[in-house]
Amino acid sequence: MWEEKIHRMNVKCVSAGNLYDDIEGLCGEQNKKSGSDDKCTQDDVLSDLPTKWDLTDLFADEDAFEADMKRVEELIPGIESYRGTLNSAEGIQKLLEDPDCLEINAIMNKAAMYTEFLNSLDSTNAWAGKANARYNEVLQKYMLAEAFEDPEIMEMPLEKRREIFSDERLAPYAYFMRNYTDPDYTVLSEEEKRVATLMENAQNNENTHDIFDYVELPHPSFTYPDGTEAVLTDAEFAKIMESSEYDHEFRKEIYGLRNAMRQPYANTYASLLEGKMRGVWADAQIHNYDSSLEAALAASDVEPEIYDRIIKFTHDILPKIYEYYEARKEILGLDEMMICDLNQPVSGYSTKEISYEDAVNIGRKGISVWGDEYLDVFDKIITKPHIDVYPTDTKSVGAYESLTGNQTTPYVLFNFDDSESYTSPIVHEMGHAVYSELSAENQNVYNNTPTIFTHEVASTANEIMFHNYMIENSATKEEKIFWLDKEINLFLDALIRQCMNSEFEDYCYKTIENGGSLNADDMADKWLELEYLYYGDAITVYDDSGIDWARIPHFYNDYYVYQYATSITYAASVCNKVDEKGQEEIDAYLEFLKAGNSASPSELLRIADVDPLADETYEEAGELISELIDEFIETAGTQ
Repeated sequence: MWEEKIHRMNVKCVSAGNLYDDIEGLCGEQNKKSGSDDKCTQDDVLSDLPTKWDLTDLFADEDAFEADMKRVEELIPGIESYRGTLNSAEGIQKLLEDPDCLEINAIMNKAAMYTEFLNSLDSTNAWAGKANARYNEVLQKYMLAEAFEDPEIMEMPLEKRREIFSDERLAPYAYFMRNYTDPDYTVLSEEEKRVATLMENAQNNENTHDIFDYVELPHPSFTYPDGTEAVLTDAEFAKIMESSEYDHEFRKEIYGLRNAMRQPYANTYASLLEGKMRGVWADAQIHNYDSSLEAALAASDVEPEIYDRIIKFTHDILPKIYEYYEARKEILGLDEMMICDLNQPVSGYSTKEISYEDAVNIGRKGISVWGDEYLDVFDKIITKPHIDVYPTDTKSVGAYESLTGNQTTPYVLFNFDDSESYTSPIVHEMGHAVYSELSAENQNVYNNTPTIFTHEVASTANEIMFHNYMIENSATKEEKIFWLDKEINLFLDALIRQCMNSEFEDYCYKTIENGGSLNADDMADKWLELEYLYYGDAITVYDDSGIDWARIPHFYNDYYVYQYATSITYAASVCNKVDEKGQEEIDAYLEFLKAGNSASPSELLRIADVDPLADETYEEAGELISELIDEFIETAGTQ
């Protein structure tokens, strides 16, 4: 029962120079749109924001971490006193509300975050490795100690369980304990659970992949057209792909170099992924699921129909996506357009170099449609030293937000690059953070950690609103083209590419489930087949990109990536309804954010007036994508 909670957890455009002069005017325009009479003042501009994580809010030092691990070890034997008492509502309530058990839960939630953050700052740091090992050691002891709980409850007849869990004393925990009244729910015996727990940490292929790919993988040197030599890091690659300074041939060269960098290790990557996936499949079989997909959907309480619908929806809109690719190819004047050309600027508008504070304030204006209550929580989080802003040589790439439990406000990791475009990742991760905080403030400890399925709705809704704001308030045609392209690529990244990734992942799992093994050559062939499908005739696909799957860490989280696609689809529906219903829809959306994980994802989304099982939801998203592409083509004059 308890380990379910212990787990780890993407107007005028204001320049840096005139932000503080124009901030009042920006707020005034937004207030007109939202119907607010509030006047924006200088006080609304956030400044002197923290830029480094303060992990002492979790544990003061190494000794404090160890002291808490020992505290958990001292409390664990007390769990045994509940053996034989879980045959009544009173007994189960006592366990759920036991102060010692709640203390264990709080400590382990903090420890899960703490060890995750240490690894993000420097995965090779000795203390990061030691703390992670210690955490997993204590977690295993805890899981073994409570292994009797599920079997003891499930020993009772179904009707008896239904009677117990209908007791009003257990009503606050109804969704958390839903499995106990599910006639199809399979629970392991105490001994089976013990074996599964001992085996759970036997393989750590995800961490091995990250250490190898992020730290130990040899990165080749290359020469810029001006003769400057550099090493091909992720930062250098992104800079080249996004800059109009370099021509197609140089981008093609660097893209090929990145693929060649991983190609000698294709079999190693395949073996690492296969080991992870075989573990997932084994666990699914232990719990009597027919497939890894079925197990993953059941764990998230997602209807199987949703996975099939999002793949079909994406296939259905591919012809419209091909139109966008053809237009982009024409704008760039390319005879051949490759994947490495997709981040090339398509307008004369140049993003500005701005400060982190300016990016935060611009983003805050872009999402201010959600209202004062939302912004108050935004400010509460962004002004605490729980935001790590700038990249370092050892810090993990990308961005994420994390909060497990309610012992602290969320932590957010950025790799801010001093560009105006980075405002989008800021509002994305802060969408996660506000959702986490509102859930923690309004739900009990069993319902306050939303799943990724709904979490990505909150983050991508922010990005859609921000991009819409920038499009509507663009000062020039070139600026509008820029932001239209940015929003279209938001859908390409979250919907199109993630569905492609998910189809590849599904192929890998089905290969294993059908008795096969993951062969690097076959995986490359499948990846290329999907690239041909998802990119169409406008984009030239070369065989050397068949290794590109190897760099994607999300494949080590089973059936994770499809949820980016579903989430942006549902976020599009939310944002569309804000345009239609205004404050009514905003209020419903805030109620959704406060609901945490207190019901199934579909039920939660219906609070926000979005039904994942309704055709209308997908039609709205398809219309929005089509309208953006049509507006892009018309504005750019490529028709």
